Amino acid sequence: MKKLRWLSLFALAYVNLIHAQPTTVPFDSSYWDLSQAKLVEHLGRQALIGTAMLKDVAVVDGIITVDIASTSRSRSYPGVLFRVQNTANHERLYIRPHRSPYYDDALQYAPVFNGVDSWQLYYGPGKTASLDILPERWNTLKIVFKHHQTQVFWNEDKTPVLVIDPLARDVQAGGIGLSGPTDGSAFFANFSYEKTAAPQLIPVAPKESICGIINHWELSNPFPLLQADFSVYPPQPDSWQSVCTDSSGLIDVSRYHPRANRGGDCILARTRLTAGKDTLLRLGFGYSDFITVYLNRQPVYMGVAAYQSRDRSFLGILGYHDNLFLPLKKGENELLVQVGERMGGWAFCFRREDQVCMPPMVTKSWTLKGPLAMPEAVHYDRINKVCYVSNYFNEGVEFVAKISTDGKVIAREWIAGLRMPTGMCQSGNTLYVVDRSGVNVVDITRGEITAKIALPGMQMPNDIAIDQAGVLYISDTRGNAVFRYDQDKLEKWLTGLDGPNALLQERDHLLVGQNSAVLQVNLADGQMRTLVLFEPGANIDGIQSDDEGNYLMSDYNGKLYLVTPDGRKTLLLNTATPGASIADFAYAPEIKLVIIPTLADNAVTAYRLQ
Repeated sequence: MKKLRWLSLFALAYVNLIHAQPTTVPFDSSYWDLSQAKLVEHLGRQALIGTAMLKDVAVVDGIITVDIASTSRSRSYPGVLFRVQNTANHERLYIRPHRSPYYDDALQYAPVFNGVDSWQLYYGPGKTASLDILPERWNTLKIVFKHHQTQVFWNEDKTPVLVIDPLARDVQAGGIGLSGPTDGSAFFANFSYEKTAAPQLIPVAPKESICGIINHWELSNPFPLLQADFSVYPPQPDSWQSVCTDSSGLIDVSRYHPRANRGGDCILARTRLTAGKDTLLRLGFGYSDFITVYLNRQPVYMGVAAYQSRDRSFLGILGYHDNLFLPLKKGENELLVQVGERMGGWAFCFRREDQVCMPPMVTKSWTLKGPLAMPEAVHYDRINKVCYVSNYFNEGVEFVAKISTDGKVIAREWIAGLRMPTGMCQSGNTLYVVDRSGVNVVDITRGEITAKIALPGMQMPNDIAIDQAGVLYISDTRGNAVFRYDQDKLEKWLTGLDGPNALLQERDHLLVGQNSAVLQVNLADGQMRTLVLFEPGANIDGIQSDDEGNYLMSDYNGKLYLVTPDGRKTLLLNTATPGASIADFAYAPEIKLVIIPTLADNAVTAYRLQ
């Protein structure tokens, strides 16, 4: 078995980080404003409780490190403030010991605009993360921030537990502070920072844009929530302020207005939707805390999503959690929302839920839906000019279907008797199909399984590839490994991977798609390098050659890319907003057709590249 013999980009960047020379700052009134803090002894160290600002320091990019101790997973929110403009405007990161280790928000990014604590708005991947916050001991929090990106490290982790990209606030020099309770439930110690123009960040691909966002809005001035009537179309203000969403589609009202009324505040926002004909538009939306939606002056939705408004565990987290079907009239339509806020963040977001984003070079050709059963993979047979579709779940009687390149079913259960089949590869007139019981060897001419290769030791066999010598390579997604089968011998060939899934064999190397990256592996010695990085949360489910020296690669979350041999990528198709996954797809180069299985959407859809 060949062990993983490569030093990843992640490890290299971490080595650079630990060689930085920070400035250690003792908790002393000559360095800190301690007017809202106390100095105590805790766990053998001088410690700080409360909130303290570092004096006479302005940092744009840098590294902050501090040890934090909490008591018995207590409900406290100790954290770090950076790029502080004033008490009402800064970046903030904090931990929630009482949410650890069971929830994925034990670490949270919560930028502050105009004094509003907007924890309900900045939530989920890229904003919150799980942590194991061990009580009654010192835990180390390290924050590396550069331009619009921040990476957060916890204790001895060599990779970031949270990557925030982009930060919500503008990049500008600001102060540094510590923020925590004064009740003795959380303590700070061993604080240091480094002011540097070029802190080393671990390479991470930026997030792709969200498809279908309604970007442009106009805001009124705020008014008291207690004066708002959410049941009727509101009076129109004398003036409006034009605003644009952030990259996620969010309008954070606190960017433009502070909170003014203890009983809550309210604001109006409007935009215009143009339709070429009378149509029904599906909108996904989120809000905090109260909303009424009006279309052409008529109320069409009223809702409450305030903290604990639905049950005691309801957080009121903002996201595209609700859908609304708007009957648009031909021409211009006014969409107006009235949004009220009491605590946790003041915002709304809207997007077109059925919108698929693709450049003019990509056109939809056909969709096959109905006779399939969770299609997981499609393989294009260049010899016979047909496609084979593995149907992943059919109540225990799964199968491989044969379809034409124009979306017609040739034989629904062409190969039956399988159990949760996934990836396929071909050599001549032999098709290899992975399922939970092993690799099924199929005689294409006869349409029969002629042999089965057992896969002992594999936890989740997924995709398969074959080289010119007939050696098979099988990804074990759950086992974080790639196995090799050669001359009736199965061996674990590559280990230490991160959810390996898609495989493609070319010439003298194997491409391995895993979580957020594709690796290029030398077949002779197992040496590997990172070919291309994808956004955090990606799951590379399919890789195909385009027969022109480039690759097509799919992120299961609904994104198809064109990738050059030197790792430059272009997004060709984004179906993430309507929720159509892009699983292990096929490519027919002669007709430039990408045939995509969607698994849970139970369809196969084809797109033509021009």
